[in-house]
Amino acid sequence: MFFKINKESKAEVSSGQAFRHLLVFQIKLAADAIRDLLMSPISILVFFVDAMRKPTLEESWYLRLMLLGRKSDRLINLFDEHKDAGHYTVDEAVEELERLVRGKSTSD
Repeated sequence: MFFKINKESKAEVSSGQAFRHLLVFQIKLAADAIRDLLMSPISILVFFVDAMRKPTLEESWYLRLMLLGRKSDRLINLFDEHKDAGHYTVDEAVEELERLVRGKSTSD
């Protein structure tokens, strides 16, 4: 989503591009916030469950939740750290949605 621009480039960002970046960033922020709101109480619960169960590392619900958190971090890709890393991201979902909307609007 963000560009690597040559320092000597005089390229400008159009209002449409800037608005799209803002919109996608807001979607990502919302997804990140929802994920945090859900995972916070769940993490506390599974921590205490694991403390009582004393599972092996492979069977730890808390560690599985942490792995799920990492996967969701790559999916949300808030600051484009995982772009082109072979992971499906919100950016790709937005691009697919744009293609579908443009395809339907041109066929009408």
